Amino acid sequence: MIKQPPSNPSTSHPEVEDQIDIIALISKVWAGRKFVIKTVVIAAVIGVLVAILTPNTYTASSMFTPNSSGSSPAGASGLKGLASLAGINIGSSLEGAKEISPMLYGKILESYTFKKELLEAPLKNLGEVNSLRDYFEQEASSSSFFGTIKEYTIGLPSKIIGWFKTEAKESSLQSVGGINTLSKEEFKYFKEIDEMLTLNINDKDGYLEISATSKLAQLAAQLVKSGENILQNQIIAIKTKSSSELLAYLEEQYTFKNKLLIEAQDNLANFKDRNLNISRSSFSNTQTRLETALQIETSVFQNVVTQLEQVKLQVAKDTPVFSFLKPVVVPTEKSAPKRSLIVIIWLFLGVVAGIGYLLAKEPVLDMIKQIKNNPS
Repeated sequence: MIKQPPSNPSTSHPEVEDQIDIIALISKVWAGRKFVIKTVVIAAVIGVLVAILTPNTYTASSMFTPNSSGSSPAGASGLKGLASLAGINIGSSLEGAKEISPMLYGKILESYTFKKELLEAPLKNLGEVNSLRDYFEQEASSSSFFGTIKEYTIGLPSKIIGWFKTEAKESSLQSVGGINTLSKEEFKYFKEIDEMLTLNINDKDGYLEISATSKLAQLAAQLVKSGENILQNQIIAIKTKSSSELLAYLEEQYTFKNKLLIEAQDNLANFKDRNLNISRSSFSNTQTRLETALQIETSVFQNVVTQLEQVKLQVAKDTPVFSFLKPVVVPTEKSAPKRSLIVIIWLFLGVVAGIGYLLAKEPVLDMIKQIKNNPS
């Protein structure tokens, strides 16, 4: 008779043991179902309160695309030569307007000058708030009660240390030309601007979308419009920098050469008036020199006028034209919060917290007992 090998109960039915463990966990949760229900109810109440107390936010946006011409105007080589005489190196800017990289738009939005201008940009229809700085200051004052209590209780030691540090720094700092200074308040405002204003660059389709989010619909729309104007003005300044410098130089030359031309005309006229009846050779030579000087000044002046008109055309060609695909509109519907989603999330957290507590309670207590019994 063939004997069967003894079976090992520890390895013969692993599925049964897993099933027993799962059933034990489910039984533990079922036994503590009242606690789970209480946790879910508390979480639901908190979720409803959070959903109610969370203020509405509105989002406004605009979509536009920059268009520019890159063709070279007639006489571009002459402009480059004249610009070199003025000490201005325009390079190939007159051979074709270079397109600005889309990434530059985002960098402009992050810059100090952009945020500074946006902070001081005028706002309307917002009561006593006339600028974004006023809005931030009003928000800070309205929520300053609890902030003041925290500042002079928990944060008092660090505040005292900060006073001494600030005084030491201010006594040693000196103003440096070309370097902008940023106060603590402005630094905080700039961070809030980063949270409120965003720029979406679609390089593939070639358009930009600037959007702003705020508790006030009017503020969101006006922020988009102000940011849009500042961004476009700075892009235009970058695109037309070389030709604008040359234009300023030619305008100075126009005024100066026009003055010289008038002086040459007056000199020739006065000389003829004083010597109407004189026919000596010296008179003829002097008259010839004055007429030659007048012709030279006239020729130079006409050349400057020609170049000035060409540069004016070049500035117009370098100036990008922004086509609006979607102009900014004051939002009428809130973009956030999604209150039902907030309540659902809190319900889920309540279920997880209740079940997690029931499952982790005994292992944690056992671990604590073992630590107390074996202090070594």
